[in-house]
Formats: sequence, structure tokens, C-alpha cells
Amino acid sequence: MADGGFVIDMRSTEENHFKPLTIDGSHYIDLSGGALWEDVLKRCVSMFRLAPRSWTDYLSLTVGGTLSNAGVSGQAFRFGPQTSNVTELEVVTGKGEITVCSETQNSELFFGALGGLGQLGIITRARVKLQPAPDMVRWIRVVYTEFEEFTRDAEFLVTQEEGESFDYVEGFVFSNSDDPINGWPSVPLDPDHEFNPAYIPQTAGTVLYCLEVALHYRNSDRPSTVDT
Repeated sequence: MADGGFVIDMRSTEENHFKPLTIDGSHYIDLSGGALWEDVLKRCVSMFRLAPRSWTDYLSLTVGGTLSNAGVSGQAFRFGPQTSNVTELEVVTGKGEITVCSETQNSELFFGALGGLGQLGIITRARVKLQPAPDMVRWIRVVYTEFEEFTRDAEFLVTQEEGESFDYVEGFVFSNSDDPINGWPSVPLDPDHEFNPAYIPQTAGTVLYCLEVALHYRNSDRPSTVDT
């Protein structure tokens, strides 16, 4: 936080903007800067069967908040961060002016506000790209003991063409221990599942590595190799 700066709670503006648009055959949604991403996801999927292309892992954050940073998650390798999936902003500048900006209109403000940490103004509206939401998602976590193998597989997955790899790829590290926050218990996706440390080789170090991947399905899809 900047010296002498301040924090503005934008959540009261959540309902100011929520408007779907179709432009040249592509889908977008105009959102308030104070809307929470978790609410955006629920409403877009339930009302339109659409979803934003790029997310953050933690969804209880505001649209304007993450766009003022970057918004990075496991879809970023395919679509870029959230800041790369916005085509228009409404920004209240330090002078109190309400300015609409895009790549072609007030472009300096547009690119400065995206990832600008709020230094050029407050994002009050964003036009975000949408895509069809999957009907189902399969989540998998794969644990590695060797950093070289972990990075090799991660690089392979994120360099494959769309449709030839997973739709979500993200990596993280955790401690080779039973620590409930940073150790084995933090790995299972389902709280009813348990991580079995008996499978960890005796040669493993104090840190383990994990790839989290997801594959999107539609009801009309044929079974994939993941299912076999």
C-alpha cells in the first residue's frame, strides 16, 4: 500500500453493472468493479451457461481489485491473466473524472489501469470476455519428488495446442510433512480423501511439488483418455 494511500470498499456497487453483450459473435459481460468473482461465476453460468475465460484461485475478490493487479491462475497459460481478457474499462481518475477507456479509446489510461495497482484511478466497470461454461470438470493433482520432472511436465502441458492438453494447469510446492496447512493434508481436492505418505520415496527431500490440472467436459463429449 502506498504511503498515505487508502482502501476503498467497492462491494456496495456490485449491482451497478451486470449486462451481457454479444459483439461480432463473441460474448462479453459488463461488470461492476465491486462485484465478487464468485458471484460473477454463479450468475454467468446459471443465467447464460457462460463463464469468464481467466480466473484467480480465490474467488472472493472484486473484479476491480484483481484487474488492478493481474489476476493469474491455471487458465493463464491459455488465455493470459484476467487483465488480458478485458476490452473496456470505466475508471474514476484522481481528478474525479469518469472515463471510458479501451485499446483504441484513452488507451494510455486503459493499459495503465490494468495491473496499475489503483495508482491511476478506480475501476468501476469492466467488459470481460466470456466463453461457454463446461458441463463437467475433472480435477487431478499429481505429486512429484523431483523438481526437474515437475517443471518438465508443466512446460510440456502448457505448450500444447488447445484441445490437446488440459484446460487448467497450475503448480505449487508443499512441505514433506503432516503440517495441516503446508504439508500432505493440503493436497487432496476432496476433504474426504487422504494423502498417503507411504507412496513418497525415502529419497524425497523436505519439499514436494504438485501439478494441479483440470479437463473440461461437455455432455456431448466422448470419453477421453483421462477416463480410461
